[in-house]
Amino acid sequence: MRARLVRWGTAAAASIAFGIALDKADPLRGTLLFLPWIVAGLREIDALPGVRRVGGQLASGLEALALGLLVAFAAVRSWLALPFATAAVVGGLTLWLLLAALRRGIGLRPLLGARLPARPPAVFFLLPLTVYLGLQPWVTAARLPDGDEPYYLLVAHSLAYDLDDDLANNYAAGDSLAFLDRRLEPQPGDPVGSGGELYSRHNLLLPLLLAPAYRLAGAAGAQTVMALLAAALAWVTLRLARHYFRAHPGPVLVAWLAGALLSPLLLYAPQVWVEVPAALLSAIALDHLLELKYDRLWNRRRWLGIGLPLLLLPLLKIRLLLLAVPLLALAWWHAGRPRKPLIILGIALGLLSAAMLGYNTFTYGNPLKIHTLGELRLYETPARTYLLGGAGLFFDTAFGLFGATPVWLLLLPATALLVARRHPLLFDLLVFSSPYLLIVASRREWYGGWSPPFRYALVILPLLTLMLVPLLEQRRRLGARWLLGGLFAATVALLLLWTVVPGWTYNFADGRTLLLDQLGARTGSDIARLTPSMLRPRPATWIVPLLLLAGVPALWHWPRRRSGAVAGGAALALAALAALPLLAARLPTRTIELEDAWVAKSGGHLHPDRWMFDRTRYRGGWVLREGEEATAYPVAGGRELTVTVELEWVRNTDSPLTLTLRAGERPLATWEPTTPRHWERIELGPFPWQPGEPLVFAVSGPAGEPTNGLILDRARLAWR
Repeated sequence: MRARLVRWGTAAAASIAFGIALDKADPLRGTLLFLPWIVAGLREIDALPGVRRVGGQLASGLEALALGLLVAFAAVRSWLALPFATAAVVGGLTLWLLLAALRRGIGLRPLLGARLPARPPAVFFLLPLTVYLGLQPWVTAARLPDGDEPYYLLVAHSLAYDLDDDLANNYAAGDSLAFLDRRLEPQPGDPVGSGGELYSRHNLLLPLLLAPAYRLAGAAGAQTVMALLAAALAWVTLRLARHYFRAHPGPVLVAWLAGALLSPLLLYAPQVWVEVPAALLSAIALDHLLELKYDRLWNRRRWLGIGLPLLLLPLLKIRLLLLAVPLLALAWWHAGRPRKPLIILGIALGLLSAAMLGYNTFTYGNPLKIHTLGELRLYETPARTYLLGGAGLFFDTAFGLFGATPVWLLLLPATALLVARRHPLLFDLLVFSSPYLLIVASRREWYGGWSPPFRYALVILPLLTLMLVPLLEQRRRLGARWLLGGLFAATVALLLLWTVVPGWTYNFADGRTLLLDQLGARTGSDIARLTPSMLRPRPATWIVPLLLLAGVPALWHWPRRRSGAVAGGAALALAALAALPLLAARLPTRTIELEDAWVAKSGGHLHPDRWMFDRTRYRGGWVLREGEEATAYPVAGGRELTVTVELEWVRNTDSPLTLTLRAGERPLATWEPTTPRHWERIELGPFPWQPGEPLVFAVSGPAGEPTNGLILDRARLAWR
């Protein structure tokens, strides 16, 4: 008890000292104020019975020294005036926290015993929670709530202070300024009551859960509740593992550490989205229904553990009914196909759904709020849409799981291994997720809207984590070590970037990523064309996934012999990432997307606007008006060039307009539009071409204020 009082007393004193010493405008103030409490929490974990330190890992003395140096650098960085000093401190603290958690996580192996326990120790909840809370002050301050998040918070504000869900007065009073730097406006299509009430399209269950904490601590309180839910999801994932891999606690622990401490869960932990609580409810239901395989006994605990999550899922979001129904089917299957539970829970789900649809119809005039029944006509959706949407959840560079967290590429050989073994985990995953993911893949917003990657599919993360377990039993192979080293190094590098600049995970629905935009703008080359994008299909969209589907499993199953290849794999992965700009600078350019960051512009603007609702309905492009131009430096693929441009003329006056194509200052061709508001494809050339010449698209017209313009979508280059 005395040691515990000393730990927490020291944390309180250090936090007070930081509060006195730090400038209130310091962006790291919140992080450093909370850091002593995180350190005390880690020491508390060290003191728990059964926790063991593992030799060869980061020693506690070195850990303390590294933290001391980071804190000292944070304190003097303003005097040193070094560029990116704050980013270096955040990255260092993130790496320190991850390594500290990883060392302790490996040290927890004895607590799992020879066979996984039915109830994992609480430390498996506390460890990820400590990591989430340690990063929360920075990531929530560096990136204010966005997308649907502020609307959930505003509803929680209304429930906490007004005890209703009418947001009209909250919009008028600017209550969103409590957690944003701007006043919120209603989202397009939000329901309006008969008396002028303004409601949110989002269900009330999550705001109801957040409202008490919001009343106590504002947005920080609500975000802490979300971190608690994420930590609970990590703990339930470990509990769920016993149904599939009870006799394999070592590989389960390694897979669990990846799922709990890396993205996407780490990115979503402090954020207000329904997917984390949806994944938690689904995992709880799965855990209880899988118990029915052993005794098929529907006792009170089973009814509550299965029935309550099934009824709460559609209350979170009506589309989650597509998870509740398959979960009910799985419960029926694993319990030996009894009729009574199926009928009772089916009737309960049906009545709940009917009540929700009736309430929405009566209150909002639409049973699905902003959606339509036509969206359920899946047979009208082209197969290509399903392919792009389904593959995009995993392979898309901006929005997919593999692009944000490369270590999850291990799912490719893991899936092959589970198929070969006919493992029951695959059956449960397919039954549970197929209806839901089918709807998600068919929608234009499969990428999750304005959110970090893998939003819609986050609900299957617990089962994806467990899929890695059989694979990790083979981690001694040479190829496996190369893969583990390479993918883990790339994952940590990206994770540090996502933490330092959390806004870079919020990509728009135009097929671009903020990271690749930065690289392209700095190098002047189209690096993005080498990566898959399902919103902007290109050769890499199909080539890269096929290469990964074949290459990753083949490399994993490389010769059965041990070797210390982890460091080599890490070096190779980082070298491959560094080689992307070199490769982009040598491969001939075939397509130029005029809105991309590597294309230099003197004027103009994006089309459609960056904030356009349902942006994927529109062709993206860049608008050039009179006197404005765009310049690209294509990599030549021959000595003769033909340019095919897709464009639309925006005519506001009768003034003439001319598109001029130049190679630097050398004129190549001119073209004048004749039909306004009509997409056209024009072919210009062929022209003689010298490598290294810039390709310039210039728009000219009468002198004076620009009135007309051309929307340039893309230019396709043919070389001879």
